[in-house]
Order: sequence, then C-alpha cells, then structure tokens
Amino acid sequence: MRLTVRAVGWIIILLWIITLTLPVSVVFSLMRLAEGNNLGFQEPTFTFSNGNISINMAIYVNNTGFYDVSEANVMIQLSKAGKTIATTSESLPNIPAGQKVNASLSFNASLNEVFQKDHTLLIDDADLDGCAVLHFRVAYAIAFNIVNNFSTHWGAPFHNLTCKPLGYNDSAHTFSFFVSFNNHAFFPISGSLTVELYNSENAKIGETLLDLDVPSGEVFEKTVDVVVVDPSPITDKVFIRLSFAKLNILETEWNLP
Repeated sequence: MRLTVRAVGWIIILLWIITLTLPVSVVFSLMRLAEGNNLGFQEPTFTFSNGNISINMAIYVNNTGFYDVSEANVMIQLSKAGKTIATTSESLPNIPAGQKVNASLSFNASLNEVFQKDHTLLIDDADLDGCAVLHFRVAYAIAFNIVNNFSTHWGAPFHNLTCKPLGYNDSAHTFSFFVSFNNHAFFPISGSLTVELYNSENAKIGETLLDLDVPSGEVFEKTVDVVVVDPSPITDKVFIRLSFAKLNILETEWNLP
C-alpha cells in the first residue's frame, strides 16, 4: 500500500513538473523562433487575371524552436478607411522542429466583389491598409498570432471620369457626349461601358455600349452618340448614367435648351 501511495506521489510530482516545464519551454521555443528573423513576410505584389486581383506574398519560417509548428494559416485583409473590402486565407503545412519552409502564397479576390463593397475605388485613387496574420500552434497545443501591417496604393481604373454633353441633333434624335478617363489601375480595363439616358421621370429613353480595351496608365477619350428611337419621352432634363460590370460609376444631368 505504501509503495502504491509513493508511486502515485511520484506520478503527481512528475505531472506537475511537466505542467510547469511546458509553458517555459514553449516560451524559450518561441524566443528562438523569433530571433534572427526566423519568420516573417515579404512585401506583397499585386497582379490581375480573369477578373480577379491576386495578392502574392512570400512567407518564410525557420523553426529553430524545440517543438513542431502546426495548424499554420495566413490571412490577408485589405481595408479602406477602416472598411474591409477583401479577406482571404491559406493554410501552410506543418513545420517540424529544426526545419525551414519558404512558401509563396497567392490570394485571389474578385474584382466585382471589391467594387461592390466600395464602388468609389472605380473612380478614386486610394491608399489601402493591409493586414497579414500568421496563426500557428506550438507543441500542437498553444496558439499564437504574428501580425504584419502594410499599405499599398490603389489606382482607380476610371480616374477622372468625365461625360461632357456636346449636343443634341433634333432631326436625328441623337445625343452626343465626350467620355474620357485615365486608367490608373495596374491592370488593363476590358469590357463594356454602358451609357444610359433617362428622362426626368426616371424612364430610360436610350442606351449604348462602349467596348473598352484600355491598358494600364493609358487615357481613354471618345465621342459617343446615343440614338433615341422614340423621342416622345424626352424631357427638358436628361440624366446620363455610366456603369461598368453592372456598377454605376457616374451620373450627371443635361439640361436641354
């Protein structure tokens, strides 16, 4: 009986030693992991393909600690003035103690979804705030986060968009406009720009499409004619609406003489 009690006592002491030692050893493991730039992010780069913005970021982890790094996950969030416009994440493989991992991560965000959350990005340049969070566990038990904040400049694809009325041909029932903008985006603009005319009662009276293929950094300038098939709904005040990818990007009015 005494041997049993003594054995139980030693087991309890051993468990207490393990319980007290684990946090200390994990702290030392994290200190070794954090020293000498053993883990971190490189500056992200941005590309555009098939209607998606790709955020490419290299991450490196040199696990010099005593324990394996598991459940590693990277989340990237882009925001403007405190409003989140894109969030994405990707998992990393487990990193055993003493091993190093270099990974190139690519995150995709739908351009339409970004513009739906903040349509002003279509016409206004902006400075975006980015946050990259590396989440992982040490010793398969204790979770930690490492945060890297960065900023990037956003160039609007329809910067300085203008639609200037040129005249109305009463005999041909044709409205003429001059449309121009600067593509400040890092990607080309391809697709249809919709030009719609509405009368003062918000009834559509005419429409046309402009096929766009504007490289990054280029200026678009074109005279646009919109023919009104039935001129009877035309009022003294006409509203011009421009939209791209089903998103309204400009509305202006034209007072006919």
